[in-house]
Amino acid sequence: MTRALVVVNPAAGGGRTARAWRRLRDLVDATLPAEHAETRGPGDGERLAREAAVAGAPLVVAVGGDGTLNEVVNGVRAAGGRMPVGAVLTGRGRDACRNFGVPRDPSAAVRALVDGRDRSFDLGRAEWADGRQRWFTIAAGAGFDAAVARRAQSVRVRGTLPYLLTVIASVHLHRPMPAVLELDGVAAPAALITAVVAANGRWFGGGMMIAPDADPADGAFDVVVLGALGRLELLRWLPTIYSGRHLRNPRVAVHRARRVAIGGPVPLPMHLDGELVGSTPVVLTVEPGALRLRVPRRA
Repeated sequence: MTRALVVVNPAAGGGRTARAWRRLRDLVDATLPAEHAETRGPGDGERLAREAAVAGAPLVVAVGGDGTLNEVVNGVRAAGGRMPVGAVLTGRGRDACRNFGVPRDPSAAVRALVDGRDRSFDLGRAEWADGRQRWFTIAAGAGFDAAVARRAQSVRVRGTLPYLLTVIASVHLHRPMPAVLELDGVAAPAALITAVVAANGRWFGGGMMIAPDADPADGAFDVVVLGALGRLELLRWLPTIYSGRHLRNPRVAVHRARRVAIGGPVPLPMHLDGELVGSTPVVLTVEPGALRLRVPRRA
């Protein structure tokens, strides 16, 4: 396969990608020697990327949201591919733009596919006891943030206001859960937690600065542990995550680790890059420099 593959998720961003793709398709065809394929449901992006990697495509591009990029990266990685990945982000969150320097303007992102450069970033890998594994680019979360994602998915939330209402509903149902963390082989005592986030980059959840000092190319996670926050305290502190001021709360701690094991007596819901993936127990490991991402030359 001598041409790039562009994987388009028309459903990303509540249908925004389908509208954007009508404008971008001609630009892509004029700019990049590529074939394109649209996804029809969850898992299609991963399958298409895996097939392209096996066929030797020189570049695989995700057009959609952070979840689309996650699927494409998983497809390439599962096939053992080392080709670069590109991203034209048209979804709501676009945290990959903030974390990796991908242009927010889709037209600029298309141009970067041709005149940009390939940068190496870390990847996170999640592994479960049954042998299943998946990769993530931005963050893995267990606990409250995954519970919000699960509730939003179950009621098919679209738009900012409905999502905020989902967050409030999740706060109403929230209670801290017991968990055991092991960081680089050192186990901490069991404790009640609200959430644990292994952050590869600073931002997740559509602009929340969950880990202000995280660097996606430093070979380690910033592990943010939200301790036993009550409902009112959680509701009061949630808005501060956007600016990173949540770290002022004495119940919030940040650690650095290359390997994170999350377990405990009760399974906690999990997400990778905002996509639900099951529950704990799980082991999260950094793969330094495993992601080759096409970005502008100035990035």
